[in-house]
This record gives sequence, C-alpha cells and structure tokens, in this order.
Amino acid sequence: MSKSWENGSYKGWRKTRARILMRDGYMCQLCGQTEGRLHVDHIIPKRIMGSESDFDSNLRTLCQKCNLSKGGRFFGDAIT
Repeated sequence: MSKSWENGSYKGWRKTRARILMRDGYMCQLCGQTEGRLHVDHIIPKRIMGSESDFDSNLRTLCQKCNLSKGGRFFGDAIT
C-alpha cells in the first residue's frame, strides 16, 4: 500500500479536508454545530461529478448527522 494512503485517505484529501474545515470555521454549514465529528461533504455527489467534485466550491463542512442524513442525494431531493 502506498505511503500516501494513511488512515483511510490520501495526503492530498487530508490537506483539502483541513482547508475546507478551516474555511468553514469548523462549523456545520446546515445546522451550525461545532461539536463532535465533522465531515467534508460533496455538495454535488462524487458519483455525478467524478474527479471535478473535489473543487473547493463543491465542498462544505457538515456535522455527522447532517451528512449521513443527506447520503448521496442533493438536499431537496425526495427521500425514497
């Protein structure tokens, strides 16, 4: 396994994640939570945008509850 792969992510993603968390003030952009585990969410899911989904403009900080409730949907999509 590559040395750049550590703790389940690549070094480049860890840098991107740190930058997005800092940009968003370590706060969920939906509910405002600052405590607990924070995720970096792809606004438009990676399965739709592919490699272009990792641009900063498509990333935001969400708390675990908001991110897991979103899943791979866009907010506003019907839950089926």
